[in-house]
Amino acid sequence: MPLPTAERPGASGPLHRASVACKTCRLRKVKCDAQFAPSEEGCGPCRRAGQQCLLDPQSDGRRRTSVSRKFVADLQQRIQMLEALNQGLPPHRFVLSAPSTMHPPSHRTFMRGAWLTVSSTVPSTNSAGAAPISSTSTLMSPPALPASTLLNRESPENVPGGSPTFFGATSHPHVTSPGDEAWPASFDDDVDAVGIDLDTTSPRLRDHLLQAYFKYQTLWVDVVNKETFLTHRANGDRPRWYSKFLENAMLACGTRLSTSKAVRALGVKYLAWAKDEVLRAMAEPTPANLQGFLLLSEYEVTQGNDRPGWMFCGVACRMLSDLGLHELASITGPPQAVQESAKESDLAYGLLSACVVYEGVWTLYLGRPSSIPSSVMNVAASRCKAGRKSDAPWLNAWVGLCVPMAEISHVLNEESIRDSDRAASLRKLFSQVEEWYENLPPDLSYDEKRLINLDLAGYGLHTQYCKVQILLRQALARPSNSKKRRHSQIAREKEPLPPSDNTNDIIYKYAVRIARLVVTYREGFGVEEIPSIMLDNAVVAATEMLRHLRKADDAPGMQQQTVWLRYLLKSLETVQPHFPIVRRMLDSLKQICGDNSPLCRMFPSARRNSVHAPALGLPAQSDSSFQASPRPNVAQEVSIGGGAGAEIVWDNIDCDSIFSFGRFDDFVLPDIAPSDSLISHLAQQVT
Repeated sequence: MPLPTAERPGASGPLHRASVACKTCRLRKVKCDAQFAPSEEGCGPCRRAGQQCLLDPQSDGRRRTSVSRKFVADLQQRIQMLEALNQGLPPHRFVLSAPSTMHPPSHRTFMRGAWLTVSSTVPSTNSAGAAPISSTSTLMSPPALPASTLLNRESPENVPGGSPTFFGATSHPHVTSPGDEAWPASFDDDVDAVGIDLDTTSPRLRDHLLQAYFKYQTLWVDVVNKETFLTHRANGDRPRWYSKFLENAMLACGTRLSTSKAVRALGVKYLAWAKDEVLRAMAEPTPANLQGFLLLSEYEVTQGNDRPGWMFCGVACRMLSDLGLHELASITGPPQAVQESAKESDLAYGLLSACVVYEGVWTLYLGRPSSIPSSVMNVAASRCKAGRKSDAPWLNAWVGLCVPMAEISHVLNEESIRDSDRAASLRKLFSQVEEWYENLPPDLSYDEKRLINLDLAGYGLHTQYCKVQILLRQALARPSNSKKRRHSQIAREKEPLPPSDNTNDIIYKYAVRIARLVVTYREGFGVEEIPSIMLDNAVVAATEMLRHLRKADDAPGMQQQTVWLRYLLKSLETVQPHFPIVRRMLDSLKQICGDNSPLCRMFPSARRNSVHAPALGLPAQSDSSFQASPRPNVAQEVSIGGGAGAEIVWDNIDCDSIFSFGRFDDFVLPDIAPSDSLISHLAQQVT
């Protein structure tokens, strides 16, 4: 048995284990002096890099043999603080779930601590009509815990403040990144400088926000029928298609579209009022309440709160079958005399389609299984193929894409499927997606030369199609004998096996198409009305473009390829005040570049050197590599006009070292100032 340090002969001082290093230095593979530095200062490399130093004293594998009194005292003090805070808040507003004791997750399960903070959306309980508290002074950061637990997603029992959360293979690194502190409604420093105090109950303001939302929803899926909503709102007497819960959710969504900082700041108030009605809305299901849950789902996700957003969408999908709307939507030929039944059927199909679209997008976004059964999906697919005149063309187009997309998400994220079966299913789904795309009506089709003439609802649809193409081609190009490896194994490899040049070029073209759609929409129609569906697709495109840039052999070619990436990043930067999730997206993309990469110069200067930017512990290749059957030549087997991609999922991208093997580390990118004018002339620069 080894002697303690003090009893060892010749020991002049305490011995330090060489394997003790902070998390950041371990990822960067640099020498760490955290065990010699004061705990409040951090190690030298982290101080010089402006990053948070996360040191686990037990990271060398030694077990804690005893619990110190100081550790117990800290836990007791933390419990007392939480109890004191809990006494001043409604019980259902502040609930901390116990740490999970479940078994370790599978290789593609990413864990993120679910901090439940005292949000600015907590309403006052002094009176029934009191407005919710909106002051940012009510925001609370999570209590200080041992630094090693802040970014640990591999051990669910160590996740602080609540149970772990699952993210599947198709989720992007920004989704699995650690949650930031509670964000205010706007990131502008002068949000309160003008001292404007708007009345949230003003009829004119509320009507303005409702009209803004009605216009905005046409860019994606019409969740709320304007005529029916206003009619039932005026009639009162417990209508089916109107509720205060729905109206407050619409108002919250409408605030994001305003160019006024003061109006955008009202979103948390309307959101709190809507959440006050959640239990009642669940106890009294109506189509209006179903619509409210869908809107809350989309709102929460764009705020960076993917967990409640996912839950709200699940409630809406359950309520769909509870109300029997899927059966009502399946009525294809009601008698002409029963016009009311036909109208109800059309409204039911609209809600069914909205649930299919929202659920399909979120399942692919988070990598999770769908809660809509295949029988309900078949009802939507059947009516979509029927092509009734009363059904909007864009709605049918979205349903036609999301029905196979739901199956694609299942195949990509389900681990129990054999490689051969997975590849066969993906080829079949690939053909379905291509058939859907080729059968789009002429006025709904993508025409690069006349992109500015595309219907506004088409921008989000075509960006989603490009994302599906990228994921499918990456999956079909993945060799079947790729092993599931952890980050430590991948880091020792000199260079990942490159896919064919033809495959990379095709995937890159789809990424450029997404960038062209996003940038053209921003320049032509404004920032504040960019559909939220385009945000995640823009990040997918930027990730692929960054990965493509490291293979540029010459400086002129690289400069040309950065044009669309620069404009795409500028679009994300300008839309950030309207959609706070963009902050995490930009941080994730910057993390992919690396701190010393010249590509960082394209990112927002305000956050480029910020020490407050979270040090993202991205999953990268830390947990798995996807297994799929060999796909040597997709073009020969299916007429798709191209090949496939290199990797299936974002967790296969080693975000910490993706550019360490590049050929342009010493190349200085020229500062090309993006223009604010219409960039349609750039369509000919990138082919």
